[in-house]
Amino acid sequence: MRQRAFTVGSLIPGSISVPIIQQQPQPVVRSIPEKIIIQQGSQKFEISTAKGKLLDAALNQRKPIQYKCRKGTCGQCTVKVLQGPTLSPPNEQEHKKLANALNNGYRLACQAEILQ
Repeated sequence: MRQRAFTVGSLIPGSISVPIIQQQPQPVVRSIPEKIIIQQGSQKFEISTAKGKLLDAALNQRKPIQYKCRKGTCGQCTVKVLQGPTLSPPNEQEHKKLANALNNGYRLACQAEILQ
């Protein structure tokens, strides 16, 4: 690399062009919330995210979610999702069992999958 010699004339403001280094924009990192908050009846549960069914994640974390058939036919595991990461789109069983309640955040915990 060649060293530049400065002269009296080169020290006059504006006489030297200094390259401007453009910073690259940093990618936006969206973190998935680590907790899902659901409500079943009057009880609220905080569940750590885990890949798989919402019901399985809750049961593995010893949350006393009420359930019965695990097939989406009884509706016992209906919960309201208050906050958390994206869940799978409602499947046919949920549409049959919950109908309009899906729009209000209700899901069948045995059918809803946590997307990561």
